[in-house]
Amino acid sequence: MAPKNRVSAVTNLLSAFGPIVELHSKLEWSREDGTLPILRVAVLRRQYECLSVAVSLVESAQGYAAVGMLRAACEEYLWIKYLARLSRVNAEQLVTLLLQSETTDSLKAQDDYVGRRVTKELGLEDERAASEAGIPLLKKQRKALGLKLRWEPRIIENGKLPSIAFIAKAVDETGLYQFLYHASSRYVHFSPVELLRRAWGRTGNVSVSSAHFSDYWGDFVLYWGVTLFIKTIPELVNLGLDISDESLKPIGDAIIEAAKSIGEHGAVPIITAVELRWED
Repeated sequence: MAPKNRVSAVTNLLSAFGPIVELHSKLEWSREDGTLPILRVAVLRRQYECLSVAVSLVESAQGYAAVGMLRAACEEYLWIKYLARLSRVNAEQLVTLLLQSETTDSLKAQDDYVGRRVTKELGLEDERAASEAGIPLLKKQRKALGLKLRWEPRIIENGKLPSIAFIAKAVDETGLYQFLYHASSRYVHFSPVELLRRAWGRTGNVSVSSAHFSDYWGDFVLYWGVTLFIKTIPELVNLGLDISDESLKPIGDAIIEAAKSIGEHGAVPIITAVELRWED
């Protein structure tokens, strides 16, 4: 199916989901509620908005710029599916440790690059010092949770958090993870194969333009973007997002149409036969 037809189906899906996303984007919250209520809405919002951006890019024949978003969407799906399998207490603790670990790493990385003077000028010295002092406790907490959740021994021993590969295996999604991670790596890293997709022609007459492969990129990002979005929604519900069957009924046709559209010609592959048939 041509990208323009898929664009129509995905646009209808986004329009149907719009009111649900807006409804859940405003919530009453207190610290006692923990981070999960905000996190699950943030994932819903980001998935929805990234898919909206992807549609706009595909419409302007710039789908290649949206493929990198699939990497984040894939991780979100895998992590939400994992968190939904945990008890509320364990899930909340794991998210807290993820937040603390990421903040600590970011403060250190920034301080290492800009220097302590700039860190102080930015008003972050107290936070940096506190995060550095808290590393031993953070490591201890990660070990304790790892034992409780039966992470791999080497992860527990090092006081680390599990890798996305571990999470994918834990939720029986290793195949999807390996496929999309390999595919998206070509868009977020230096890749001669990906770059040379823009070069088409014969010896003595070669044109270099992203337009040559725009239909493929459009197909790829819409197929896998919608696939991840549709797979993530029920996992968010499992994690406690209150999307009732009643609210989903009015948009059932849009979901079915989008699913049919992206699945009609099968999954979009990483590599195609035509790009391997170079001719002189």
